[in-house]
Amino acid sequence: MMGVIASEAISIVRCPEIATAFKKGLAMTIPQIKCNRVVAVQILYIQENAMAKKKSQRTIVGSPLTPTLLDELGALSNFPPSSEDFKPDGNWVNTYRIWTCHGYRESGNDNVGFLRIKRLINSQSSLTLKVHQEVLQADALVNIIEATIECRNNQLASPIQWKISSRFRSADGRYISELSSNDNGAAAEGLDRSAGDWCLFEAVQRLKISKETVLAFDMLEGLSLLKKDQRLSYRGLYPTKIGGENIPLHCFVQLGSGILPCEYWLDDHHRLLAVASMNKAYILDEQAEKITRQILEKERKSYEKRKSSQRK
Repeated sequence: MMGVIASEAISIVRCPEIATAFKKGLAMTIPQIKCNRVVAVQILYIQENAMAKKKSQRTIVGSPLTPTLLDELGALSNFPPSSEDFKPDGNWVNTYRIWTCHGYRESGNDNVGFLRIKRLINSQSSLTLKVHQEVLQADALVNIIEATIECRNNQLASPIQWKISSRFRSADGRYISELSSNDNGAAAEGLDRSAGDWCLFEAVQRLKISKETVLAFDMLEGLSLLKKDQRLSYRGLYPTKIGGENIPLHCFVQLGSGILPCEYWLDDHHRLLAVASMNKAYILDEQAEKITRQILEKERKSYEKRKSSQRK
């Protein structure tokens, strides 16, 4: 009976409980069901039938991620309320939830971590960014990146010098030394038209909201990989619908050699609310770290359960 489809299984088994389950379209294994005519019946509903039906019903996203689309996909329902005290050129902390889309509207879209950026004023000519990012991997593994970046207080927050570390923490809380790295770096003299990808999260909030704003620069991706000939420009003000509310948002777009187009979305207070590139979005969310911890704990328990069953 391993190869029967739902209707055949129902007619063969003649069991009301099983028939009801199949009519509801449940893709499930029933190890043992007792009824008037059948005792110890094992039926496997062919997974291919259910999966084929499910795949045929999936809808391809088919357009770039925007705040409105993120709302439609369930990635956000609102942004943190604006604060009149927020000043892009002051001291602040922004935390972003990292969300990825696998290409379909109905499934495969997940929160995968968080990014926290803290801005500290050093002087009129320099500032410091403290970066902490955690991204969830398979089997409850976590990649933790921490960086301290001294930047010029120019339009691009051009990095002057930095320290960056990358570590991987396993499900049992142990750091895997073989995968750890620590690097120090400094920009060559005269590189005042450079930027780091994290630095742009800070810099874009201080840019003039105007069609005249166009910046050309080279970018250090992850403070390690040079991507030359980048261009950041103001695209315009767009009507955006979030949680049923119409919120006009400003968009800056980054184009350049060796990168995918990247859009930065800001409110009228110059707060950076979202950054989107290809299938990944960074969404301003005060609960981002808490959400990541909850997902990690769930993944850790699932991983331990799988390990336990394998040992048996």
